[in-house]
Amino acid sequence: MTPAGRLLSASAIGALIASGALAQELNLYLIPSPSSDAIQSFIPAFEAATGIKVNVTETPYGEAHQKLLLSVQLKQGQYDVAQFDNTFLAPYGAAGTMMPLDDRIAGSAAYDIADFSEGLQDYGKYDGRTLGLVLSTEPMILWYRSDIFDELGLSVPATWDEYRAAAQAIEESGRGDGNILGWGPNASWWFMTFIWSFGGHLYDEDLNPQVNTPEAVAGVTFFKEMLQYGPEGGISASGDDVTNKFLSQDIGMMIQYSGYWGVALEPENTEFVGRIGTAKMPLGAVDITHLAGWNIGIPADAVNVDEAWRFLEFVLGKDNAADYLKAGAAAIGRKSVLDNAELLAIHPYLPLLDIPESSRIERYPQLRVWPELEKAILDALPAILNGEVEVQAGLDALNETMRPILAQERAN
Repeated sequence: MTPAGRLLSASAIGALIASGALAQELNLYLIPSPSSDAIQSFIPAFEAATGIKVNVTETPYGEAHQKLLLSVQLKQGQYDVAQFDNTFLAPYGAAGTMMPLDDRIAGSAAYDIADFSEGLQDYGKYDGRTLGLVLSTEPMILWYRSDIFDELGLSVPATWDEYRAAAQAIEESGRGDGNILGWGPNASWWFMTFIWSFGGHLYDEDLNPQVNTPEAVAGVTFFKEMLQYGPEGGISASGDDVTNKFLSQDIGMMIQYSGYWGVALEPENTEFVGRIGTAKMPLGAVDITHLAGWNIGIPADAVNVDEAWRFLEFVLGKDNAADYLKAGAAAIGRKSVLDNAELLAIHPYLPLLDIPESSRIERYPQLRVWPELEKAILDALPAILNGEVEVQAGLDALNETMRPILAQERAN
């Protein structure tokens, strides 16, 4: 573990702690996840190198973000480092929850921001300021059962038309279900993906809703049509269910975030280890990359800021990128690990994290009203997907529901 040691020797850091120039403790606020587990695996080495004791508070996802927001608003100074989902970047940015890190990043050879593509360099930015480092890089990708494809002589689909044809061929062969997508409680993930991929947008530059355009209708229609090639009960599949079903049943393909790969490595989760392939998500009307993932940063009311940055450099610096992934985290898309032969043998999807400049990166909308907007989408989708309303009519209604929500964003 070298980044912290490059900045100051352990003895020099110890002297600073003794003099009171550095804090003796550091408080982390983490959310249970493979990334959190990986971060914590670095703590003993950091403590040994610096003499700084590291305390960890883990808070479940459902309450973590609101608790951190309230803590910072009350200026309690409880936490020095905090993990958060990128979906909360805009609310945190608007509320001043996280400290801008740009000056520290620019001066850090240990972190080495140039090791990231431009799109990933911007992943933690709100209003032009970096509020969070990249903690995981999780694009939507194609997963497929290589054994089923080989048995049926199928090629890996590169377009949505080819994806549909492959799903139909698998279904008709009796070898298994053609595909699985998240048609249930997390359907917004795929709803956005298909609207973007088919050339649409959720809203325009003036925050007018756009989910009933011809492009959006085509994307949602495709999303609905693929149900016929899904497993029984697919209409209710959550995000986790999609992965669990794909790993436990004969299902030819799924579209899912790459961050789930760690689940696929565990023999207790699947009997198909070694029979799962990955590829770039099929191409639609435009080349988009739906990107998700965690961020981590320093709360605005943090007391031990220098030590917090030292810890972030230690864990997430370039030199430790491979060890971080080996510790079980979802991969961070650093250029320096994407062709690492040792890592590729375990994580063959890594080259897919090298997002080309030609691909338009899309992510959860950076809106303060996103929670309300997502609820409106999830409330509207069941009737559309199960055929209670026609796609166009359902999206027309959703478009109108979204209008006042987006107006709130404009007003703010």
